[in-house]
Amino acid sequence: MENKSLTRTDLIVALALTMIMAVAFTLIGGRPLVVTFVVGLVGVAALLLWMFQAQAELPEPVSFYPVFFGTLAWQFIHFTEEFRTGFQELFPVLYGAEPFSADLFVSVNMVSYFGFSISCILVLSRNIRFLVAPMLFFIVYGAIGNAIAHTWWVILMGEYFPGFVTGLVYWILGPFALSRLIGSAKVAITFTLGFGLVLVSILTIFMQQ
Repeated sequence: MENKSLTRTDLIVALALTMIMAVAFTLIGGRPLVVTFVVGLVGVAALLLWMFQAQAELPEPVSFYPVFFGTLAWQFIHFTEEFRTGFQELFPVLYGAEPFSADLFVSVNMVSYFGFSISCILVLSRNIRFLVAPMLFFIVYGAIGNAIAHTWWVILMGEYFPGFVTGLVYWILGPFALSRLIGSAKVAITFTLGFGLVLVSILTIFMQQ
């Protein structure tokens, strides 16, 4: 039976891809994306290392596609709430940047969704395992990170913040998708708690008062 865990080469290339994504997001969005997306990519790197060390096997396509693409489908609903309520204008200001233009906000999100989808297909159906990095990024920040961040912004500000309502669904979808990808509910929950503590700390420290 074929081993479906990450090889050393897969790990190295996936970590390099994670670094490239971090640089790209930093150049595109500055501090707002550093305190969110780049922090999420640090979480991705930690999970990649764990997956390699534990020799966690990737799931079968037939069982994981519904989980991943169902979670990604919800992202379109979440994006709609964010866009209609002005997330692209309010979020960057919290971290000392100018509001994102509608063109930039839509483009970054749509291109990302394309990348997440293609990565999942190529990883599971074509065995290009290093592309698990973009898959993990969607789950780690697109799902789990969105749940944590949107909830925390509401707590800090004491009022509704764009994307909060649909972001709540990711408290369920995020850890579930992660557990199905890495094959361990315990690790998924532990990661979610640890990542939450780190993300909340970063979001709080760097928020403009």
